[in-house]
Amino acid sequence: MKRFIIFKTDRLGDYLIHSRPIYEIKKKYKDCFITVVCSKINKKILDKVDYIDELIEFNKNDSLLSKINTFLYIFKSKYYACFVLDGKNFSYFCNCFLRSKKKYGIVYQSFKKLFLNFKSYKPSKLYSFLFFDKTEYFTSRKYLIKPENLSQIYLNLFNELDLNLTIYDKYIFQNINTINSEFENLRLKLDLNDYILIHFDEKWIDIDEVKIKLSESLIKFEKKIKKKIIITAYKNNFDYFQNLKNNFTYFNCADNNFNKIKISNITILDEVNIFMFERFLKYSKLNISCHAGFVAQVCGANGGKILDIINENDLNWYSCWKPMNTYHKFVFKSDKNKNKKKIDEIFNEIVQIL
Repeated sequence: MKRFIIFKTDRLGDYLIHSRPIYEIKKKYKDCFITVVCSKINKKILDKVDYIDELIEFNKNDSLLSKINTFLYIFKSKYYACFVLDGKNFSYFCNCFLRSKKKYGIVYQSFKKLFLNFKSYKPSKLYSFLFFDKTEYFTSRKYLIKPENLSQIYLNLFNELDLNLTIYDKYIFQNINTINSEFENLRLKLDLNDYILIHFDEKWIDIDEVKIKLSESLIKFEKKIKKKIIITAYKNNFDYFQNLKNNFTYFNCADNNFNKIKISNITILDEVNIFMFERFLKYSKLNISCHAGFVAQVCGANGGKILDIINENDLNWYSCWKPMNTYHKFVFKSDKNKNKKKIDEIFNEIVQIL
């Protein structure tokens, strides 16, 4: 039996980008055993995945004893292939000692200045030479000159196993059957067939006039597009969002009781669980966010349409995460000279796209 181990101890959206090749490994090697070393955050979705045989949770704040025990547990097995994809010191450390026939990893490159500028690599080139069979490079945000598609970088490693995948293949997000049924019933009950979803988080706070004019802008936007608007958020305590809660129909969905929901022209559904959230994203006519990572990447799995609101100066960086397998557009909230756009201007641009 071939064993595979993948180190990915970071965020939800980042895991989804390489979910497809892991799924395809399970199909190609029928009797294989796949272990994913994950974080507490991305374990939320990985717990429900049937193509992964084992999850090992690792978090940087774990005690030293816990980290040692995790390392010893990982070390006791022999592996056919190891993939280090998260750039974490613990993952690189484990890779040094793993008994694995093949070892693949991401190397993060940046620039440092001593007397002259020179390239810096994590891990070092010496480490890569000694402990990896193949590496791919990814440039840090500050020094990025042009987009480096992260999905392609992952696939360059996974395709060493002859998976023959491309960046146009859908990602994998496995939902729960009961959630699928519950959402279908909800969709029929509330006539959820023609709506736009807008997800609000901390990345909205630098938009000009967002605190004082967001509610007014949303009302005008809804009238122009003639579609219902569903607003979502998670642990959003910013003033601009508190203002929205005071102005529109609001439901806190942390209790997972969706029977209480009634849809108005503009409705706020707060604290929706991640699996029901995925369903709302899938069936929305368009999903708007200031590049919320999970929103963008889960649409790469379910075919939802995405509009990312970003600063123009960040275009290269966010293009690295742009899913190429679904409809995706960027709208800028500031130009290259850092001149901010007003919230009304941004929604007017979106109207033109729709």
